Amino acid sequence: MTLSIALVVDILLLLSSLWAILQISERSIFNPSLWYVALHAYAVTFRLVLLNLGAEPGWITGIRSDMELVNAAIASDISLLAVVAATGWAAHRASRVVDIGLRGSNPARLSPAIGTVIAILCVTIGTYAAIKFGGVAMAARERGIDVSAVDIGDFEMSSVPRIVAAFAVQGALILCAMRGFTRWRVVLLLALLALCAINLARTFFVLPVLMAVLIYQTMHREHKLSAQWWVTLAALGVLWFVFKPIRQGIQKGEDPGKVWANASAYFEDSLRNPSGDTQLLDLQATYMAAADEAGKRFYGTTVLSVVYLPIPRFVWPDKPRLNDYAVELTSSSRALVREGLTPNLSGEAYLNFGWTGCAVIPFFYILGMQMAYRRVRNQGIMSPARWVYLLFLVCMVQVFRDGLDALVLYPFVDYLPLFSWGLISMLLPAHRARGSHLKTLNVAQAVNRTSH
Repeated sequence: MTLSIALVVDILLLLSSLWAILQISERSIFNPSLWYVALHAYAVTFRLVLLNLGAEPGWITGIRSDMELVNAAIASDISLLAVVAATGWAAHRASRVVDIGLRGSNPARLSPAIGTVIAILCVTIGTYAAIKFGGVAMAARERGIDVSAVDIGDFEMSSVPRIVAAFAVQGALILCAMRGFTRWRVVLLLALLALCAINLARTFFVLPVLMAVLIYQTMHREHKLSAQWWVTLAALGVLWFVFKPIRQGIQKGEDPGKVWANASAYFEDSLRNPSGDTQLLDLQATYMAAADEAGKRFYGTTVLSVVYLPIPRFVWPDKPRLNDYAVELTSSSRALVREGLTPNLSGEAYLNFGWTGCAVIPFFYILGMQMAYRRVRNQGIMSPARWVYLLFLVCMVQVFRDGLDALVLYPFVDYLPLFSWGLISMLLPAHRARGSHLKTLNVAQAVNRTSH
């Protein structure tokens, strides 16, 4: 099979999968299957289009033939079909039972008291960590300017200070969820998003933006995006695409003209030549080919890193890498470890269980997400279950790119404050949760009235 045939097959499967999902499930921005289709369209279909237009596989990935890319496309298409099957299974199961989302007149509520405490701690401590230990501070330190007022020793060498810095914007999200998107809360949210954008990895900007959109849509009980939202998200998508050189320029202290020139050049070059933002299919292809060459299958061990993940490296200097399996597959022509390449969800499934894994793992992942979606789809933003679901939904972006370990890493570590608020509220006695919720009930009702 050639790349052109792979593209035709992929487009046909993409369109038919989208049609099938819309027939058996809701057309909603909260539907996880539609998220998966969108991610597939970007990572696989768009990349195949570029390859057929003459783009070259990335030299970093070590692709040796078009057949490696074709195999990756086939694996991704199998995963896409598994997503359709999981969606149908969830719909069939839901038709045979009472909709859980409608049960119970007094569901659990997020605790505003707990939320306020978490938000205040996150905004204050997170902002301090972003200023003192973020990318700008590290770049300044490399130029001989030390902006850190506190010496935290070896702890600074771990990823913990940067993770804590990302808590700042999560505090603002909690405040907006409790009290609405008022002018000053939006200003605070935007300011902290900007601070995280220039100091941390792009995921700490992208996922909070997506979470903010879902919170807003939930509060207004809107399941579809307006034209204004689509334009805004498209603009943010372009900004995300070029923000890597922008952030690097800001951290180096370059003048705005040079930063803009570098960003424009990066955008134009990414469309002609491969970059980390457009060659996700290439990454999957080289992992699959490397596993076949080595004759290896990992049978689930690729996700064992989540067991020892919470231990800081300065406590355990020899702690295995998160992608320790890549060490076994790396070679002089496939620098998987040195470049920090990830196999994608479908590729990781192939590493573990071969072609069968490409169907089974995405099937059960989406089945679980669909069951959770159907459970919370009729609940409001102050529902702990819906809050946790929204968090897992936005983390799907990272799960698709990095694999199943992101299913633990992002909700339970990087976005611990958001998850903790939902979990603690679930564990509170029902009468206490309902009592504290009355303080925000009027605000929620006012927000709902303004949406009609």
